[in-house]
Amino acid sequence: MGLLFELHERLTNEFGLNKRYGRIDENVVFYTYPFESQFDSNFALFGGNETDAAKDSDLFDGNNPGNRFFRYPVFVPQQRDKNANAVFLLHGLNERRWDKYLLWAYQLALETGAPVVLFPLANHINRSPDAWAYPRKMIDVVKNRKDHYGVIENSSFANVALSSRVDRNPEVFISSGVQSFLDVVALTREINSGKHPLFFEGTKVDFFSYSIGAFVTELLLMSNPHELYSTSKAFLFCGGATLDQMDARSKSILDDRAFQVLQRFINNFEISNASSGLFEFLKPFGNSVKDVFMSMIKMDRLRAEREKILRLLSHRIMAVGLNYDLVIPGKSISRTFCMGDCKNVSVADFDFKYSHETPFPFTDFSVTSKVEEAFRKIFGKASLFLKE
Repeated sequence: MGLLFELHERLTNEFGLNKRYGRIDENVVFYTYPFESQFDSNFALFGGNETDAAKDSDLFDGNNPGNRFFRYPVFVPQQRDKNANAVFLLHGLNERRWDKYLLWAYQLALETGAPVVLFPLANHINRSPDAWAYPRKMIDVVKNRKDHYGVIENSSFANVALSSRVDRNPEVFISSGVQSFLDVVALTREINSGKHPLFFEGTKVDFFSYSIGAFVTELLLMSNPHELYSTSKAFLFCGGATLDQMDARSKSILDDRAFQVLQRFINNFEISNASSGLFEFLKPFGNSVKDVFMSMIKMDRLRAEREKILRLLSHRIMAVGLNYDLVIPGKSISRTFCMGDCKNVSVADFDFKYSHETPFPFTDFSVTSKVEEAFRKIFGKASLFLKE
């Protein structure tokens, strides 16, 4: 077993959000901190498709307290660079655990000398009901959906909670994004103001963002609320394309029925038709966030405006896609960013079986050296960019 494989296994076994402090090794320690979200995205669940087969309160309870009150971890290098920014690590869609990201955070902290904040997006990881992570509970919901709708491709216990919610009301996809956006802004302000116990006043933030986390990061940098991200850098991995170029049909993300519902919703989405309170929380930022969001929904919508902003940000954003990524193809990321100058965008390929959901298969011991080499290459590139 390679060194990174061993570290990955040890991290997944020993890490816990119930711990306020933990020492990983002589290089990195972690802390966990409480957070209270000031916005509730679950109002979008009320109403919607009342014929949905899953009427489970664990799935559709709009009062899930864990989405508002939760803890998040920060990985801190022992040899911390006093001038380093904080680095937010934002994850992918339908994640339930931090497991695969722990080694990512460790490596970024080690190589950048910066604290790495692993922040859960709304209704994900420890912000989702516990029942969503229990296969026995979710298998019953899979069966109910099958009995009601017939066979659904890509249906699984891992994606049925999100699939049922999106099927019932796809607007929850947008409202969760709005809440995530606002939560990251709130934590950034706390860090920048010096009110966070780990950071000095004036600390700026950068990003290492994956999948849908990359989309949230683009919205933050492109709209720059409160001018918090005027100098921020972002390394986007397996993400960065407009929403209409993403294919979330996967046993780990969405089943085919839910994806079709979401696709229709996105293609026809207009802010004027959204729930009355959905964008109220964005009013303090003027129209910038709404305009940026609308430009990132579809490739041909507000394209000139989007490309102008991305061109201005090209020196502060680096994006790496994967050749055989079926969810957010590397070519879709290039298509979104490339306006005649693609120096900041590349498409990588690995000499082993990988996927969007599992870019680094740290459970496949037959390709240990190849996986470790690919991992070090990607995170070395990211760390160098964020440190420059």
